[in-house]
Amino acid sequence: MDLIIRLHEYISRLKELRRTGWVQRGVKDPETVASHSYAVALLTLITAELKGLDALDAVRMALIHDLAESIIGDLTPEMKAGLKDLEERERKFFEDLLKLMPRALAETYLDAWRRFSKGEDEVSRLVREVDKLERGLQAIKYLKKGYAEVREIYESALNELKDPELKKVLGEALEKI
Repeated sequence: MDLIIRLHEYISRLKELRRTGWVQRGVKDPETVASHSYAVALLTLITAELKGLDALDAVRMALIHDLAESIIGDLTPEMKAGLKDLEERERKFFEDLLKLMPRALAETYLDAWRRFSKGEDEVSRLVREVDKLERGLQAIKYLKKGYAEVREIYESALNELKDPELKKVLGEALEKI
């Protein structure tokens, strides 16, 4: 039960933690890390199934990919570049949390986090791509509300996407949303 209580505390923090990139660009009442993670998880579920990949594995990664931000904070790419020990801090966060799980289950989650962090297989690369896609889609929403400053986030997401299908989706979304 300690695991559930601790996990809920981290989730609660993410529900209150506003995404830094939007805050820095003056977006009023921007999305939280939790709302971003939910969107990534649902988009990942559908995308993984459409691509014939292991959807459970993909959603597991999507749901935990930003969990350490409950302690570390939501960091922009520029902020991450300045932290030499970020991966170590994230690993320690997961190891501490997973000590509360049975060993086999903990290994599954630690492996999912590690694979996501490295982008070393098809499933983890998909989740990383969907994370970028969601960022770009959210930027479009804010662009349509008049927040011109977020255009650089949209452009960045579009440029970072490698999956041709997802890149096409994001490009077309600007016209359709």
